Amino acid sequence: MALGQLRKSVNGARVFLFLYLCSPSVILASVDICQDPAAYSHLSFGFDNFGESSLDNGFGLLDRNNLYFDLLIKSPSEKFLYGVGHRYSIIDFEPERPETNGHLHTFFLPLHRLTQDDRHSFRASIAPALSASSNVMGNADEYADDAFQVLAALIWGRQLSERVSLRYGICGDHRFGNFQVYPSLGVHWQPHPDWKVLLGFPTSQLSYQLSVQATSIIRISPDGNEWYVRNRSLKNHSKFIDKSYALLWEFDWQMRESFVISFSVGRQFHNRIELTLFDQSRVRLSSHPVTRVGAALELRF
Repeated sequence: MALGQLRKSVNGARVFLFLYLCSPSVILASVDICQDPAAYSHLSFGFDNFGESSLDNGFGLLDRNNLYFDLLIKSPSEKFLYGVGHRYSIIDFEPERPETNGHLHTFFLPLHRLTQDDRHSFRASIAPALSASSNVMGNADEYADDAFQVLAALIWGRQLSERVSLRYGICGDHRFGNFQVYPSLGVHWQPHPDWKVLLGFPTSQLSYQLSVQATSIIRISPDGNEWYVRNRSLKNHSKFIDKSYALLWEFDWQMRESFVISFSVGRQFHNRIELTLFDQSRVRLSSHPVTRVGAALELRF
């Protein structure tokens, strides 16, 4: 009897370690389809502020702010995670005038199906999404096929040792701008109880547990999207495509067991935008790297 209980305890510890190694260390990432969802239910709010960036070829300046909302719920069986996410970007150009008003929304409904044992896991994720400018979002009659997106991922996991696990699979989303299906690969390594390393594609990160309440994280990943937009009169439509990469340092502070506050600072670089201007000309623009700062709140339940 004692031996059976010991085996169960060891297997349980292996499952916990496997989930701990593979779970994300950053908030506001749980509804991203390619990245592993958080292992708990939570509600998150956040924002990013970008400094002004000069556009190449004399097009002027670009200013941007992002707002986030995430809700993720874990089912009683622990086999499903489902929720809702909203991304709101406000992009201003000076002196050029884009066709869109610069208020861009992505609203999506993620669903994750999880299976795992002590050494293997599998995740199937899907998220129907609506990605469009505010004047489209506010007029259901203006919805078009180009405004709808389907994001999906199939991810397998394997624990290679007590400190190393492997994640691999395929994802389809707009983090590179246009919709792409691409391989996802990540090696999770915990060389020390306080350190976790993720080396992979499309995201890599390093996290350090400063204390029971505080975690420091450095992360690099693509940060793009695509929106269906219309002009103010709703007569003309086009696509607004954003492509960039983000290198961020993040500090997470768990003030209480169920409450986390996060601050971040970093650089947005390799910035590329494709859009239609007010005069109906289609342009591809690039902007200089820019500093971004952010903050977020997470309530766990």
